[in-house]
Amino acid sequence: MILDKNGKIGGKVSIIDIGIIFVVLIVIVGIFVRFGNSMTTAVQSNEKFEFVVKVTGVREYTIDALNKKGKITDRKSEMDLGEIKNVEIVPTEFQSTTASGEIIWTDLPDRYTCFVTIVATGKESADSYIMDDTSELSVGRTIDINSKYVKTTGEIMSVKVAE
Repeated sequence: MILDKNGKIGGKVSIIDIGIIFVVLIVIVGIFVRFGNSMTTAVQSNEKFEFVVKVTGVREYTIDALNKKGKITDRKSEMDLGEIKNVEIVPTEFQSTTASGEIIWTDLPDRYTCFVTIVATGKESADSYIMDDTSELSVGRTIDINSKYVKTTGEIMSVKVAE
């Protein structure tokens, strides 16, 4: 028999010791798999990007300020991040429920949704676009639009390399 009366294998190592060593090895392998393969992809080029930001529920004075276009800057560092190229405006819709319980979409009075196209320079890597202030441009991300005329926030709807 391999185990002696004290529960040690060959009189030197217990089953608990082997279990602890096994758990430590599993943790080390797990850490390596999780963090060891996170090689950053090298930046491939310096590019101009065009991205569309959806700004929802704004009033007419915000639309007027966005239509003045101009450069956008970082809120904290005032670093130049790009320039507003185009602004498309549609009425803001919201869901409401009728007295009979039917859900309908209706226009929100005096509120608009703007699709702001911004041109910016930055870096392109294999899997992302990064602006000069190291902000990643990705669909669904919230971004601040700060210019001489307006300060607002919107959601990035699309990103592409400018032609």
